[in-house]
Amino acid sequence: MKILLTGANGYIGTRLIPGLLQQGHEVVCMVRDPRLFEKQSPYFNQVTTIAGDLLRSRSIQELPADIDAAYYLVNALPQTSGFAGLEALSAENFVQAIDQTNCKQIISLSEIDDHLGNAGLSRQHVEDILRQSDSALTILKSTMIVGTGSIALELMDGLTKKSPIIIATTWAKAQEQPISTQNVIDYLVGCLHNEDTFNSEFHISGPEILTFKHMLLLYGDVCRQRKVKVVTVPQVSSALSSYWLNYLTPISYSHAKTLVENLKFDLVSRDDAIEKLIPLKLQTLKEALETAMQADVAKN
Repeated sequence: MKILLTGANGYIGTRLIPGLLQQGHEVVCMVRDPRLFEKQSPYFNQVTTIAGDLLRSRSIQELPADIDAAYYLVNALPQTSGFAGLEALSAENFVQAIDQTNCKQIISLSEIDDHLGNAGLSRQHVEDILRQSDSALTILKSTMIVGTGSIALELMDGLTKKSPIIIATTWAKAQEQPISTQNVIDYLVGCLHNEDTFNSEFHISGPEILTFKHMLLLYGDVCRQRKVKVVTVPQVSSALSSYWLNYLTPISYSHAKTLVENLKFDLVSRDDAIEKLIPLKLQTLKEALETAMQADVAKN
């Protein structure tokens, strides 16, 4: 099939390309800067590239009419003033462009967000816009994603790098159900033209429910090969915690602030319907961490 991929330069998009190519699909990548994409992507010569900034409809090249399905993987923007409107504009321009093709399905990936803060409300608005398309919509909502280069892995790496003792607030007690990057890719590919997933929303997650403290301890054992200690202190302000994460890790302050807000709440799946439609061998957190370590060794 001919597949349109937005967000091809993003964390999931870059990893989805080889998964689609291995299935024999023709991949069309919409990117803001084709020259940058050529420099960054090892698959540039195996895909078709279309220039397009979804925030500027006039910049979007005409899409091939014979697109069969499309992935909407546009990265969420840090939720500060005005960005929710930009996310909505991006989705509106995408729908307008994809409705000019023969696309039968749109697949979107976002996060489980039960408390519906600003980021959750913005994502919900984007999903409502995508539902207005002529194509069937499949929405996958993930728990915390763990894999090489993921924000979760960078967070755990930064927190355990400088000291064997981690000073944490109540966010260490948040329950998580981490899913490996590879399993996210497997689900995204498995949904493609699977009519059982049309016009439906699914939660995707790993097989374990762990506290974030447990995740840090396991990261120390597997990736640091030493014990780390997590000490919980009374709650401090979100701003102070965000600055602290920004200092210890490569994560920007805006993303650190979003993480701190999210870690106030449990992030677990409430729906396992996807497991019956797309049966997979789900990786445990230990297996996901070991896979990430092996990828880093191979890269170096």
